[in-house]
Amino acid sequence: MKIKNTTSNIFLAIALLLVTSIGAMAQTPNVKERVFIDVNAHDLLVGETLQYSTYCLSHTTNQVSSLSKYLYVELIGENGVLFQRKHELVNGRANGEFFVPSNIETGQYYLVAYTRWMRNFDDTSKAPLVFINPYKGHFNENLQGVPVQVEFATASGELIANESNQVTYRISQNNKPVVRGGRIIGGETRIADIQADANGMGTVTFTPQAGTTYQLLLENLDGGFDFYDLPQPTDAGVGLNINHTENQIELEPIGNVQAGKLVIEHQGNSVFERTVQDGFTMKVNRSSLPKAVLKVAFLDGSGSKKFETWLINTKLEEQPYGEALTARSAVMLDQTLETGSYSISIRKSFQSQLPQQHAAFSKIDFKAPSAKVYTKLQQAISFHKVDETDLPETIDFLPEYRYQLLQGKVIANSDSAQVADQNIVLSLTGESTLNMATAKTNDNGQFVLEYKTVNRGRTTPAHLVIPDFDNSYTFEVEDNFIQSHNLNFSTIRIDTADLDDIKQRSIISQLDNAYFTPSIDSVAIENNLTPTISNFNTHYEFDDYTRFRTMKEHFVEYIQVAGVRERRGERRFVLYELDERVDLGPNPLVLLDGVPVATDKILDFSPYRIKSLSAMNRRFYLGSLSAEGILSFQTLQGDLGGFEIDSNHLALNLHTPEVKMEQTDFVAPETTRMPDSRIQLLWKPIFEVTSGGAQQIEFSTSDVEGDYEMIIEGFTKEGTPVSIIRKFTVRGNEKG
Repeated sequence: MKIKNTTSNIFLAIALLLVTSIGAMAQTPNVKERVFIDVNAHDLLVGETLQYSTYCLSHTTNQVSSLSKYLYVELIGENGVLFQRKHELVNGRANGEFFVPSNIETGQYYLVAYTRWMRNFDDTSKAPLVFINPYKGHFNENLQGVPVQVEFATASGELIANESNQVTYRISQNNKPVVRGGRIIGGETRIADIQADANGMGTVTFTPQAGTTYQLLLENLDGGFDFYDLPQPTDAGVGLNINHTENQIELEPIGNVQAGKLVIEHQGNSVFERTVQDGFTMKVNRSSLPKAVLKVAFLDGSGSKKFETWLINTKLEEQPYGEALTARSAVMLDQTLETGSYSISIRKSFQSQLPQQHAAFSKIDFKAPSAKVYTKLQQAISFHKVDETDLPETIDFLPEYRYQLLQGKVIANSDSAQVADQNIVLSLTGESTLNMATAKTNDNGQFVLEYKTVNRGRTTPAHLVIPDFDNSYTFEVEDNFIQSHNLNFSTIRIDTADLDDIKQRSIISQLDNAYFTPSIDSVAIENNLTPTISNFNTHYEFDDYTRFRTMKEHFVEYIQVAGVRERRGERRFVLYELDERVDLGPNPLVLLDGVPVATDKILDFSPYRIKSLSAMNRRFYLGSLSAEGILSFQTLQGDLGGFEIDSNHLALNLHTPEVKMEQTDFVAPETTRMPDSRIQLLWKPIFEVTSGGAQQIEFSTSDVEGDYEMIIEGFTKEGTPVSIIRKFTVRGNEKG
């Protein structure tokens, strides 16, 4: 369902005006947001714990987005959704975890995160995961007959005739890199030999001739060659060769480049412009450009963009192995970090582990290869095309800026029922205090409700009601979770070389769970919500009085603030001023556990199921809803007590945000006889740096020896992405 009304369009216009980048050079409106997901590992075994930390950022600036307060997270496998969670964002951050259960199937999964606002742009963030269950059999797919794929890329997407071209190739089979050698030929001429690296990638430079067909001859396992066609050379196109050194980027335009211009962009703004001179290589100092993934474009003499491609000016900061640490010891590492927000993971590294997603490349969802040098990163990113979509003309989902939102539509069930200007009441009966919200429908019967809940981490029962009980309506409600995801699930292959890692990790996981399974305490969740109505004039506890057979008798005998009147078979409540006994007017709002109900229905309801009655004998306003007083009944259990609402009503369960997880540091066992088999030495999902400089990171090593990585991901206050990998080794205590 799409809400295409004046209010929605006005809101989008206001949002664009508020957040559009200031300045004449601003080209990309700062209205979109994105999520970066950092996980402690992309591959996990049964018995291990997936831990995740999220950042909700402006898509343009990489700074904290102020548009959304709530984040939606789903874990999805090939057989469906494993969980759906809602997180309240605090300064753009949220975190959670998931213990991988023993009944899970080996396969690919995705952790998907998005805000309600992101759904307008069909944006989600995805962290690919692999779960392995060593206790269930797994059969690798037979790759015999699965073709080897070869892709070619240049900066401009074209092969320019009569010019020296950089051509990057990528070789894969079943989405896994293939390390293979071969040669480039043109006709019968051997042009160059090639050899793919561990990522299945490489670059070859040669000068193609117009009218000649070029092919890659790739060695196959049978000792022969397979043939793959390169793009056909063109003598009318424009290309770009990009060379990287540690301090400079060299840009060499090739082809029909006269009177053109090269432009480097960052966050929609031009940070470098230079007119192209034929055959002239431009050298740009890295220090003069933002430390980010940039875009470089070629504009012809008329200003038309001929091509656009990514330009790498950031990489992973990887520090080599330092001095070995001792097993089962306290450690304090100093790490220089700028003011910003980060997450820190210290975990044992395994040969079979999947590559990490990194903040440095998260903006364009680029998975960096294992090589951390500029040239290799530029080669890999050449396959990642610049793909920008226009902003939508209308929006479907308003952002949850301050409160949670519920969106829906009212449908009339008869000709006399009108869907416009109807009051919609949302009652959250799962809360311990009276919690209601209201909204008004537009001309098409559409509505958007703002509401608040206690953060429980589970669903809470709620009810939608139209208090117009003289007519009949039904509801359609939009789920804030996406109903269908377009995900590509790859077949998981477990290589023989991975089996030792899996066996070792499985043993460690069993030890860890045997000795350190945490006990889950039932902690009362504080209800910090202010009751929607807290100023009732009068309150009656039915157990304090004699109970009668009918509800009407209670009003006759001792409920002085209200009465029941009958005329021509119609019954209604009236409220009185306590001192003057004046009729306030017809039809006060009647609530049962916070849910509006019809008068005749509540009068027929058993009073033995009622706990109390609160009354307000004055006019009351709740949002768009006004009432001539309120009678609020409460059942014994607070769950409507079996009361049936047969029209104008929808019962539903609403997701509440997760309970905020407190960060706790590991406490080493008091006795050395108890094993410490952790491979996750530290997980700090939210590490705030308020004053840049050397930061002290404390943790303790376990009994598990081997190579470890400290991975720091995050963003500075200015929005610069930071990705740091620091390696070290843990060795056992030397015995004298």
